[in-house]
Amino acid sequence: MDRVEQAARSGAIIFHEEIARDGAQGKTLLLGHQRVSIARKHMQIFGEGDIERLVFNAGFPSIGQEEFETVREVVDNVDFCYIGASGRATIQEAQLLIRSMRGAAFGRLSIAVPVSEAMCSAMMHKSPDVCLSQLQDVVKFILDSETTSCIDVAFMDATRADIGFVAEAASALTEAGVSMIIICDTVGGLFPVETRSFFGALLQRTKDKVSFVAHMHNDLGFGLVNTLEAVSCGVRAVTGSWLGLGERSGMPATEQLLFALGHQTEMLSSRLNVPSNIWSQPPNLKEIAPTARFVSQVVGRPLLTTDPIVGPGVNSISTGTPFVDTLLFQPYDPEATLGVSPKIHVTQLASKRVIEAALRVRGLSLDVEQVERLLSLVKKTAYERGVGILEEDDFLHLLRQISY
Repeated sequence: MDRVEQAARSGAIIFHEEIARDGAQGKTLLLGHQRVSIARKHMQIFGEGDIERLVFNAGFPSIGQEEFETVREVVDNVDFCYIGASGRATIQEAQLLIRSMRGAAFGRLSIAVPVSEAMCSAMMHKSPDVCLSQLQDVVKFILDSETTSCIDVAFMDATRADIGFVAEAASALTEAGVSMIIICDTVGGLFPVETRSFFGALLQRTKDKVSFVAHMHNDLGFGLVNTLEAVSCGVRAVTGSWLGLGERSGMPATEQLLFALGHQTEMLSSRLNVPSNIWSQPPNLKEIAPTARFVSQVVGRPLLTTDPIVGPGVNSISTGTPFVDTLLFQPYDPEATLGVSPKIHVTQLASKRVIEAALRVRGLSLDVEQVERLLSLVKKTAYERGVGILEEDDFLHLLRQISY
């Protein structure tokens, strides 16, 4: 029984995590134990017993022996969610995928095939019909094998293919035994309205026969909103990557998808035309930021101030006006929702109110004249150095100049 496909059909939201596979095309490399750790931290957001919530793509075994062994390490150490491995539509790669998933508690094989005329010609030098025929042979080979893993098929460049062909191929493959069809906006070229039109038409053609996964790229900056458009149309499986890491400009950031679909679930219907029952239990959003920090450390991609949900700018104050009503200047309460405590950044934008608050959190106080002198030194130092934020040691150094 495929618990993932069954859950999606019942209306539950499913996450396909691509940090280890598509994320590698973002010029990163995760070792086996790091992939295991990320999968484990990701599952803590969903809680025990929700195995079907997460499909963690462990990698692409045909890269080489080292990648194969890394995928095997994930398989050997993960029994708390579904684990996938990706490959192309050839018998040779199918054999490798089967070997890579052998013994998996909850395994999935993801076979990628182009479906647009241009991509079929470029990648396989064949027509879409011939590519589909070759894929069907591969699917039959896997189904006839002794593997217990489920089969998913990724339609590459699906959004630039003939939608009638995509719908008919998806239906035929589902009837043949494929679990889910992954619809890829491979070059990230869709605008939101186009995404809604595409998935609306696709779901209308396939009715309830096929379970789809939305795999959207971010080349135009629409990866997140396009994924939410797909969910709004009725798709119940989404693809993301922590920190948005992926090929070229990346893909939807997992942390943003989790927040968009997991925060204020009672508002999902009015905001996204999505029922709140996509969750059997609310996700633990307070695990998002720690997981993102871990991913940031292991892949060497620093969190940026402007990163939504997980960046160091979340729940930070550097100017005086927000002190009047801190929540008025934020769309949600970061501490209550994400567990992110307030932070005061001392910058060239500081006011006396900011300086006084920065002193209070350190258990210190100065008289009015000293505060004004410290504020003047802060601004002078910031402009001399050309830096936005004064580090703790620099602030304390200026404080000592005032105090003694």
